Amino acid sequence: MLALVGETLVDLVLEEEDPLRFTGALGGSVLNTASALAQLGLPVRFFSEVGTDWLSLWCEGEMERRRLNPRLFRHPAPMPLALVRLDREGNAHYSFHRPFQAPYRPETEAARRAWAFHFGSLLALEARAQEGVEALLEAAQGALLSYDPNLRNPPTPRERALILGYLERVDLLKLSWDDARLLFPEGPVEAVRGLPPTLKVLTLGPEGAVAFLGEVEVRVPGERVDVVDTVGAGDTFTAGLLALLFRRGLARESLPSMGKETLEEVLKGAVALSALACTVRGADLPEEGLKAWRARFLGD
Repeated sequence: MLALVGETLVDLVLEEEDPLRFTGALGGSVLNTASALAQLGLPVRFFSEVGTDWLSLWCEGEMERRRLNPRLFRHPAPMPLALVRLDREGNAHYSFHRPFQAPYRPETEAARRAWAFHFGSLLALEARAQEGVEALLEAAQGALLSYDPNLRNPPTPRERALILGYLERVDLLKLSWDDARLLFPEGPVEAVRGLPPTLKVLTLGPEGAVAFLGEVEVRVPGERVDVVDTVGAGDTFTAGLLALLFRRGLARESLPSMGKETLEEVLKGAVALSALACTVRGADLPEEGLKAWRARFLGD
């Protein structure tokens, strides 16, 4: 089982400006990763928060439909929203509206005995959620710990200290090029190479990705596709990494001994899956493309 914790949002994607018209979808960085893993047929358990309005009930139903096996903490507040505007290249620009104020108190027992525990994005940096995320990390002791900061803005001093603390504990770190530049503006690649996690993976947009495992460095190119939008591409990349490590039986103890050829194949698979996510609107994966990806990288 793969356990994950992150925020849940309703993404409202701008379709027209005069008058304003939006299309709604379930969203959230880690939720997107969990959804992609479930689409790949892996067992997931998703920890998050919802409110008490009708939109919260819709979100719960959608998570059940996606087979996310949700464990949800409920706030007496409306559901958080993310307003999304896409530019001409399909890149998303966000405006977040997040009403939850009370501490996050998750059901930690459900995180025990997980093969991997993935976390990150907005929830992992909120002061009110820090105790809850820490409790889940403690409950998941022995699991492969995976972290994706998914930064939108330069981190505050408190957030930076929290991120650096996470980096001392996790086994797998996935960073986008934007994340790396926000954290280490004077030398992103060299800084990422020297970070504590066993496996560091830096995504480079259409240029592919580079990974660092001990003294081993592997870089793979991007895959050319007709981009509809990039929403969820990085989250889907993380799902590809975790799925391929899982299927190869690479757990926390065996991750340091992964060979260069295996790492290259895992990286190629993650790049291909994220490219597939760019071919459709939103973060869902197209079934036909997913079938071809599974045949190519999982042998299904």
